[in-house]
Amino acid sequence: MKKTDKLYSLLPLEEIEPGALQQIFNNLVDDRVLRMAIMPDVHQGYDLPIGGVALVDGHICPSYVGYDIGCGMCAVNTGVLATDILPDRASREKLFKAINRTIPVGLGGNRSATKYPEFKSAIADKKLVAKVNKGVMTQLGTLGSGNHFIEVSSDQQGLCWVTLHSGSRNAGHTVGTIYMAHAKRRRDRFLDLESELGQAYLHDMIYCLDFALENRRRMMADILDLLGFTDRECKGLLKNTMINENHNHADVLDDGTVLHRKGATPAEEGQLGIIPANMRDGIFITRGLGNKTYLSSASHGAGRVMSRSRGRKTVRLEDFKESMQGIVAKVDRQTLDESPFVYKDINKVIKAQEGIVIEVINHLKPLVNVKG
Repeated sequence: MKKTDKLYSLLPLEEIEPGALQQIFNNLVDDRVLRMAIMPDVHQGYDLPIGGVALVDGHICPSYVGYDIGCGMCAVNTGVLATDILPDRASREKLFKAINRTIPVGLGGNRSATKYPEFKSAIADKKLVAKVNKGVMTQLGTLGSGNHFIEVSSDQQGLCWVTLHSGSRNAGHTVGTIYMAHAKRRRDRFLDLESELGQAYLHDMIYCLDFALENRRRMMADILDLLGFTDRECKGLLKNTMINENHNHADVLDDGTVLHRKGATPAEEGQLGIIPANMRDGIFITRGLGNKTYLSSASHGAGRVMSRSRGRKTVRLEDFKESMQGIVAKVDRQTLDESPFVYKDINKVIKAQEGIVIEVINHLKPLVNVKG
């Protein structure tokens, strides 16, 4: 089988940056990789490029999932007109400040110890257990840093939505680091799924996926509370309208193969998904088309065209401020590396997959944006 016989890309290969393209072909030569699908937001990551999906035969790969296990997105349609909740800039600025007071953001971003089921690792590693549990107790309901965000938006019908992007925080990073090190010591990126270590990683990864979801749920409840919804209303919205997807995970399929997604949104037939653009251009709500050729996946965003360091050096603050007119957000030198200019054109990214792996059903335009 030729390397390209098992590669399916939503982006022409000549448009993929050299570093990401090299990572793609480095992985294709492994016989255990049965198929790869590449999303149009692809860019270089660690081992498997971000925007990459890999179907693997009987093995699980910690580096294919990455460090932020369970990183994903949640979105809630409040069903209330945005103009009724946030009628003017003053109300939006008030909400922006309230979110920043209520939800810790950034690398530290720790809150007081919070109750959550204790982590009991499937391997005998006391340091791993202690570090994960410390993160779980102090980081539940916190946003994190980098491209993690909270956004309050108005959709095409004028309804108010809340969307957030976050993951498993230190817990996932710790688990990912430990198991990548175990694989490296065996001089192999993969772990046999039926081995003791493979089953241990699967067990600990699932814990992090559950924690990441609960982390998003807690933050979503906090934001809905700030918007004036009662506890009963919050519970109803979380139960009945919340869309959740995680884009860093591995799924064991019925035939024993393992589907790995790193920065790729699940897009099974009828499945609702969330694809953010950038701080300026909002969020697309999608419905999956279940395209098996592309492993029932879609992009998880627009994809970067600049590294963080390059963004800080080349984007002009004046241009950033001008692009964000009308949106309440942190627009300064600290967030230059998350400005709209460091990302691909979201319209081209959506066009490359609409009608193939997804259909767009709504577009949310930002009113308030809080960055990690």
